[in-house]
Amino acid sequence: MALLYALILFFCLKIKSCQLQCVKESLKDSEFSINVTKHIQVESGDCIGIPYELTFPENKVKVPYKKIWFRTDQQDQVSSTVVTEKSQMTNNRFRIDVLPQGEYEYGFKLEWGCNQTYVFPTKVKVSVYATQKPRVVVPLLQEGKSSRVFCLAHPLCYRRQNVYWIGRKGVIEADQLNEGRRRREAFYFTPTAEDHNTNITCVVEYDYNILAERTVTLRVKFAPKFQNGTQCSVKGKLLVCVCISRGNPPSPITWPVASLTDFSISSYSSGLTVNSTLTMKAADTYNNSVKCISSNELGQREIEIKIGNYTENLMSLNEQQLSSTGLLWIIAVSVSLNLALLVSLIICIYKWGKRSQQKPNEETNTYATLNRAQLEQEYSVIPPRPK
Repeated sequence: MALLYALILFFCLKIKSCQLQCVKESLKDSEFSINVTKHIQVESGDCIGIPYELTFPENKVKVPYKKIWFRTDQQDQVSSTVVTEKSQMTNNRFRIDVLPQGEYEYGFKLEWGCNQTYVFPTKVKVSVYATQKPRVVVPLLQEGKSSRVFCLAHPLCYRRQNVYWIGRKGVIEADQLNEGRRRREAFYFTPTAEDHNTNITCVVEYDYNILAERTVTLRVKFAPKFQNGTQCSVKGKLLVCVCISRGNPPSPITWPVASLTDFSISSYSSGLTVNSTLTMKAADTYNNSVKCISSNELGQREIEIKIGNYTENLMSLNEQQLSSTGLLWIIAVSVSLNLALLVSLIICIYKWGKRSQQKPNEETNTYATLNRAQLEQEYSVIPPRPK
């Protein structure tokens, strides 16, 4: 029995001792502080590491204790570290996973002993911006000359990244070159004149479905090229030749007409296109073509503009007069025939009208004769009176 009382007394003392240990101590804010950057700015997808330094009373906060980071609400814990030795106290760095664009706020607290907690009043604001665009390096491009185009992608947290290109014809395959943390993507490109003023886009694809891209406009140099609309035509007594050329840089147009004395040339340019017009007498044209020359620093082009397709317009003045005389004869004959037909029609109408007037008179005369005959028959016989 005495042993039973002794056990009960032991447990009561033990429970009382535990209750005394769990009593919260009074804490002073002046004894706690945290040295940390209050505003952090990072890119979407980049690593977020926030170093900080703590000050607290070691006689009250004893190991083991917890360092806890939470987002806005204390219940929303994002990081928890247990310190079991004093040597770990100096390892103070808060790491956050990749965050999408936006504004975030974090708080810090300590937990130790039996339900002992201290929440630091200092908050850390984290601003996450769009991922930095890659850098695109395009050398001086020339038509027909192969060049290498580079895309320098911004590294994010040592994470894997994939780079691809989009041109005017769709996705372009690229070869990959690694240089330390940066991955430099490049591809060999042989431009044409049609690629001038078109866009090319470098797209960098990171983990967590994060994309970054940059678009540049290509500038391509090319030798002059003759355009549709280059032709010669005859307008009256004049031969008008138009020559249109496009090149980068713009290519002036010349006409080798040193043998002519009566001609005019007018030219104008629009962007990379030069338009030149040569006007001369058609009678001064002795060849079946006219030469047009266009040149710039990349080369010279020339074209023989055929005028054989316009020979129907190259008639002499006598042929034009003969053609005009024939046309006048045709008009005169046509007018004469129409006049004869009109006179014949008028005569026919006149005769038909005269005949139509005679028929009603005959009918009237007959009617009158019949009336007189009936009257004479009615009163021709008078019978004698009886005596």
